[in-house]
Amino acid sequence: MDTQFLRAFYDLASWIRLTPLLNGPYLPFSAWSLRPGALIKLLDDIALGDRKVLVECGSGTSTIVFARYLAQRGYGNVLSLEHDEKWARWVNNQLAQEGLSEVARVVHAPLAEHPAAVKRVEWYEPGTVEDEIGAFTDKHGKIDLLLVDGPPGWEQGRKMARYPAVPALKDHLAPGASVMLDDVNRSEGVEITKRWEDECGLAMELDPHGTRTAFGTYPG
Repeated sequence: MDTQFLRAFYDLASWIRLTPLLNGPYLPFSAWSLRPGALIKLLDDIALGDRKVLVECGSGTSTIVFARYLAQRGYGNVLSLEHDEKWARWVNNQLAQEGLSEVARVVHAPLAEHPAAVKRVEWYEPGTVEDEIGAFTDKHGKIDLLLVDGPPGWEQGRKMARYPAVPALKDHLAPGASVMLDDVNRSEGVEITKRWEDECGLAMELDPHGTRTAFGTYPG
């Protein structure tokens, strides 16, 4: 069967499953948003793995969907790092309007030089990451799900922009934590996952449903 047809079918089936979490204020989706199938995979992992401490590199619709699910379930928290101040403000405002600010929060973390970066490609500002992630894990415990969907890595010279996530946050990851990397359909995505495996022991597998993601478990 045609790969594009299978991908479209899986996305449609995922939209149907997401319906209970989309019955609320309008949420914008773009070509850069996580595919519906990727959201479902993460929500399934949160539910079946009883994930409680979620961190996102890159905020968006996923932040609000996760917050809605955790609020329905009754426990769990999300912290998102976002380089775009205007977008961070919009997501935080949406969370506040829905009464979800105690569940999820977006931190504006400008891009800057980072010691874990490859070829000096900017990542989130080290001091902001250290302070915010440190305070978040001190309060809630170690991260048991990490979604790496930012910062943008498609521009020339920024192809390895998402690499620092695991090296920079590994001391905050719980043994057995789930890690998802979006946009692995680009060649640098494969390189990033290979480096994470070689350097951090994090083996990741490409999702077979065309969601553009790779998923793995941190050994700790």
